[in-house]
Amino acid sequence: MISEKKDTHLYLKPCNSLEDAFDSKLLLSCNFTSDLILDFLSFELIDEKIVSTLQQINQNITTNGFCMVVVTKEIPNIANIALLNIITTLIEAEDFIQMAQIQRDL
Repeated sequence: MISEKKDTHLYLKPCNSLEDAFDSKLLLSCNFTSDLILDFLSFELIDEKIVSTLQQINQNITTNGFCMVVVTKEIPNIANIALLNIITTLIEAEDFIQMAQIQRDL
């Protein structure tokens, strides 16, 4: 997994496969202290298992007062996917994070 701490957020990108990225439960056990962008642009499919894990991570992040954005080519047609912030480009994801930070500051 590629991990990069940016000025405004944490950027994570799974290298091999979505299953490898989440089987270790690394993300689920993290105590997030910043906003998060998860980059899945290189993957063709996000299944229900991954969406369920993403929802758990999102709940953890929002409980800590931050937001998570998932970047993917297409929005999967999976129940409860609307609960996640899904964006199709990295630039839009960074803009979303910036707007969430402005909103929190107000």
